[in-house]
Amino acid sequence: MDHASSDPIRRQLARLSRQDLADRLHAVRALAAVRGLRYLDDNSRPKTIEMALVPWVLTPVQVAFFGRVIRTLADALGRLPGLYARHAALRDILPFDEGQLSWLGLARHPRSRPLAVIGRLDSTATFAHAGWRRTYQMLEPNTVGVGGVHYAPAACSIVLDVLGDVLERAFPGHVMAPTPDPRQLLLEELVSVAGRLGRRLRGVALIENTDYTTGTDEFGSLARYLRGQGLKATVTDPRHVRRTNGRLTADGIEVDLVYRDCELSEFVEIEDAGHRLTAMRQAVREGRLVSGLMWEFDQKASWELFTDARWARHFTPVQQRLFRKHLPWTRMVREASVTDPAGRRVDLPAYIRRRKDALVLKPNSLYGGQGVVVGRTVNQASWERTLAKALRRGSERYVVQRLAPIAAHRFPVLDGGSPHEVERRVVSGFFLNSTGVGLVGRFSEDPVVNVSRGGGLLPALVVH
Repeated sequence: MDHASSDPIRRQLARLSRQDLADRLHAVRALAAVRGLRYLDDNSRPKTIEMALVPWVLTPVQVAFFGRVIRTLADALGRLPGLYARHAALRDILPFDEGQLSWLGLARHPRSRPLAVIGRLDSTATFAHAGWRRTYQMLEPNTVGVGGVHYAPAACSIVLDVLGDVLERAFPGHVMAPTPDPRQLLLEELVSVAGRLGRRLRGVALIENTDYTTGTDEFGSLARYLRGQGLKATVTDPRHVRRTNGRLTADGIEVDLVYRDCELSEFVEIEDAGHRLTAMRQAVREGRLVSGLMWEFDQKASWELFTDARWARHFTPVQQRLFRKHLPWTRMVREASVTDPAGRRVDLPAYIRRRKDALVLKPNSLYGGQGVVVGRTVNQASWERTLAKALRRGSERYVVQRLAPIAAHRFPVLDGGSPHEVERRVVSGFFLNSTGVGLVGRFSEDPVVNVSRGGGLLPALVVH
């Protein structure tokens, strides 16, 4: 069996009484609040994240297959810093300002070599059909400040608790287990990086920029998990990391590594505001930052290098095949002649205006679905206003990407206290470290599927 389906679970749910189904949906909602499935809305108020009752079901074959896909793509991303150093043309596709370049220079120090990463690559992949190997598209990279590391295992634990008896009846004689735990991927990466630096991992600082008070809210839960694994762990602002007598400390705790939710641009903003980040700079020089600064090349515009034939020779034949079949055509928005998806030369702004319904405009480095505009959901005037903003080349650059088809699933939710079936768009997020991969699903009524835009979580289980 190379793929499975959630249909046996749906059939078992259909046999439940309406009250039993409602009770289970209420239990999911209550456990989501208790187990930390929350984000902070635009007013910094905590909101419980909705969670699907019906999980995705994968086979070990599928987990192994996408593990190879993610590793292939991560290895390609790892080539970008070297290409950037050798080819001036990349500096208009992968933009960095002077402040960012000064930090990236620190990462070239010989002792900063461990290319530590814990990230997520988003995809249209779904799993319950015969064409699962052929039809997926990899939408964009996210290897810094990745969301869902706590949410994914928490969602799996909830569905296993609430639907344990249903899963046994749906898959008799089989074991249902969570997909690989991204918290464990994080821990493995931290231990590996510390080992490569000749250290035994004992303390970790989880840093986030406290100037921002909205979006995902997982670091407290991650710190508790790491403490449960015998480590010292604290959640702090990068301004509170110190260098004392040759030791790295945070909130009075000696730490070996720093795991960041901050992007490089945030370090620059903090310094521009007059704060010194001396200890953070030293941590970069010593290779003690996870994910390392070289992963700042994970910009959405990196897909331009992967989908433009003129750069193909810099990548392996396996990577090139993956790019051709499973990456949507992407270009950094600018006044330029580029190749279109068919390889023809076109004026890029004119092409974007003309092909609105087939394209998406995205801020190159923002996250959480911020600023994304799906062409077919807006009128021509609104589309051209966004394009004009992108062409002004302000502090936030934009990419244009071919619209990838996104599947929709139906599942029960609570509506006024009663079960009600809805249809929602779904996307998958593959977690990665240097050696492994995990998975979380997300769903939304919005064309831009993101938890920070009111979307929900879709647990992913493996049937053994």
